[in-house]
Amino acid sequence: MAGGGLLMALVLLVVAWLIAERMIHKKIVERFRALPSSWKVGYRGVHADLFGGALYVDSLYGQPSPDSRMHGEMTIGKVSIYGISYLALARSRKHVKIGRVELNRVRMEEGKRMAVEGDIELDSVLVDDMDKPMDSSNVHIGAVKLALTHATYTIPGAHAKLRLTDLVLDSRRRELRVDTIRLIPTVDKLELGGINGHQMDFVEATGSGVAVEGLDVMGMLQKRLTAEKISIRHSHIYVFRDRRLPMVTDVKPLPADYLKSLPLSIRVGVVKLEGGSFTYEEFPKKGNKTGVLKIERLSVDVRHLINRPEAGDPKYVIVTTTGSLMGSGSVNAVMKMPLHKGDPYKVEGAFHELDVTSLNPSAENLGDIHLESGMLNSLAFSFDMNEEKATGQILGEYHDLVVDKLRGKDKKKVDKVKSFFLKHLIIAKNKDKSLAVSKRTGKVDYKRDPERYFSYYMLHALLVGVKSSFSLGFLLPG
Repeated sequence: MAGGGLLMALVLLVVAWLIAERMIHKKIVERFRALPSSWKVGYRGVHADLFGGALYVDSLYGQPSPDSRMHGEMTIGKVSIYGISYLALARSRKHVKIGRVELNRVRMEEGKRMAVEGDIELDSVLVDDMDKPMDSSNVHIGAVKLALTHATYTIPGAHAKLRLTDLVLDSRRRELRVDTIRLIPTVDKLELGGINGHQMDFVEATGSGVAVEGLDVMGMLQKRLTAEKISIRHSHIYVFRDRRLPMVTDVKPLPADYLKSLPLSIRVGVVKLEGGSFTYEEFPKKGNKTGVLKIERLSVDVRHLINRPEAGDPKYVIVTTTGSLMGSGSVNAVMKMPLHKGDPYKVEGAFHELDVTSLNPSAENLGDIHLESGMLNSLAFSFDMNEEKATGQILGEYHDLVVDKLRGKDKKKVDKVKSFFLKHLIIAKNKDKSLAVSKRTGKVDYKRDPERYFSYYMLHALLVGVKSSFSLGFLLPG
């Protein structure tokens, strides 16, 4: 009798388990059917582990219905849910706790706009109400980990796409690591301006070894980028602009104003970029050849990157840059960007041991001058910039500087008359430390053109200082 009773208990337990599993399967089917009609969702199989508190869904897929305006699809090789209390779930559908959710072999596509592939893991999931929509107001996640092999996003209106490879995001470790980030144009550099009908920056960039430490991952869902440090091991940036096209005549914001206009709050302690290069190529308004400027061995250090300042924050975002202009000599600069309205931008730095003939690829095609020889031993600069003007000074030292003025479309013919004045009246061949400081000093006094970008404002403030260091510098071109 005892053996028969035990057998009967086992049979009843198995029957109860089968009934419970069938009910769970039915509930899952009902949840899928309750989804909006604009989506078609299916799966290959469902298995519930009542004793282990787990649920498995194989080959889950979703795609818009044929009459939907949406485009794209999603497939998940396997969904594994652990830490489910089926008994508690049977008693109440409120405040359901789940230990962990694993989504393996996830593939998501939204037309040609976005594509993602990889694995997702969610820990300590709390659902307030199982009968309500599964959105961010109803579902709360304790921790998240993403391991994506690649992600691609086409930027609307920019004719470019962003591609990331080998991305790992871990909220428990508070870090994000990306092997490579690439900004890839989808049109040719000469096509971009023609498509839009005005000047635009064509940008192609690559960054590798990207790491974000001390990252508030959950804060990103509330449009907050908060991190202790962002570092990029290597980077290459290429920018092209066609000056033959008309320029958009709107007011360009200063960097601090632009940062404040972004739709997310930024608070990053340090941003470091090492081992980079920056190349700028321009097709001049007049002429048939482009000019190129390149900074090699580029390093950038940004401190206190904040766009919503609070009480007790530093007064400035400090940007320190070092590099080599056209592979010759070195340049270092420090820019202080104000966090408070009305405070000036502060720029200071110096060029050292620059062979000026290395600048000919841009000087000839963009400035109509040829640098025969010259060594810029030092050019120190310091000036303040506000919304109206830049003021300050430069102090230079150079040797054997010989400059020719070019003419003609081929940029090869020398204008002998103008070159004579440059060599004998305007530009002294040597200015060394034996000269008085006053004879090697130039005044920076440059009015800002609000329709130009900040980089143009800063560069021309420096050039005005250089020109004013010569007795007849106002006769210099540019």
